[in-house]
Amino acid sequence: MLICFLVMTLLAPMLASFSVFYIAVLEDLRWSRADTALTLSIFYVVSGVASPFAGRLVDRFGPRLVMPAGAIVTAGAFLWISQMASLWHFYLAFGVLGAIGSTMLNIVPMTTIISNWFVRHRGLAIGLVSAGQGLGQVGIPLIQYLIDSIGWRGTYLVLGGVILVVPTSLIILFLHSRPEDRGFSIDDEPRTLRARKSLNAPAANSETALRPEQEKLEREVFVVDRQWAETEWTIRKVIITFRFWALTLGMALLSSGFVMISVQLVAYLKDKGYSATLAASAVGFEGLVNILGRFLGGAMSDRIGREKTLLSGVGLLMICLFLLIASGTQLSPLLVYSFALCYGLGFGMVLPALMASVADLFQGKHFGAILGLSWFGGYLGGALGCLVKWLLL
Repeated sequence: MLICFLVMTLLAPMLASFSVFYIAVLEDLRWSRADTALTLSIFYVVSGVASPFAGRLVDRFGPRLVMPAGAIVTAGAFLWISQMASLWHFYLAFGVLGAIGSTMLNIVPMTTIISNWFVRHRGLAIGLVSAGQGLGQVGIPLIQYLIDSIGWRGTYLVLGGVILVVPTSLIILFLHSRPEDRGFSIDDEPRTLRARKSLNAPAANSETALRPEQEKLEREVFVVDRQWAETEWTIRKVIITFRFWALTLGMALLSSGFVMISVQLVAYLKDKGYSATLAASAVGFEGLVNILGRFLGGAMSDRIGREKTLLSGVGLLMICLFLLIASGTQLSPLLVYSFALCYGLGFGMVLPALMASVADLFQGKHFGAILGLSWFGGYLGGALGCLVKWLLL
């Protein structure tokens, strides 16, 4: 889990820092906002198309082959961006190569691996790993400092070198797809083995009679639909279920909102009269709070349920919209940081609950491909958010 967290932390600046690089690139190359922002739409569309394939590759070949290849492609994209001179270079490097590489490294492979290792505390585990994205955002002010010091081209070179070396080394040396690869079992997760045994133990057989602690766990574990739980889920089976499309729609709406807010946040705040330093620090603060949100959302989803956690996160996101609008009507750093607080907590709570829900419903040997297909909807939502912003620019 630690390796997944570190890799997510290193990858987070790729997308989170787009709003910072966006301003620097516009000022240097004099491209229009609309044409430059279109790069992100291409990124999301290509990421969506690549997600099911990335999940399928991880299911078949394991992360130690697939994810280092993604790191190489992503680093190559960053190196190309650092030398680009035309807009179509940005479209291909960031929008196509960057999307393919990061998809092979990011949320789909990571969630697949974590779901293979955890059952009882799956939401918390996914929340902790995805918190790496929030921690990575804390480095946005550092990226802004690098851009001011060595330029956006030099900063892309630095990021490309880091992504090429660090994630590849960590993944090859330490990351394993399933607990069986390390000689463990998923039943080694605390209390899970006894819970599973309690579900299958014949009550009338004295040799397999439940001990007191097993009986307690039997009361804690309740299978609502045993036929559903015992189904070997495949892509063909999941696409005809309402639950799959409901979760996919949720991911699409979440991604669309994220893009419409996060990607243009720095530009929006600068247009309203705030300094670039304050805008970058607000993004970094949001990333810091996002870490707490991921942890809180994962733990809450395990404790009170996925649905209640999702509703709580969505409520915070609605509040943050009012705060963002208010911060644009009057210059108030307090409103900006209040927005960042609600946004970081809300977005952080929703993501692990959604990911854990997909794993709860469709866990199995094809889960990577299923999760990738679900994230296809999420990335299309992101592309839609980019398109809306492009039309408004």
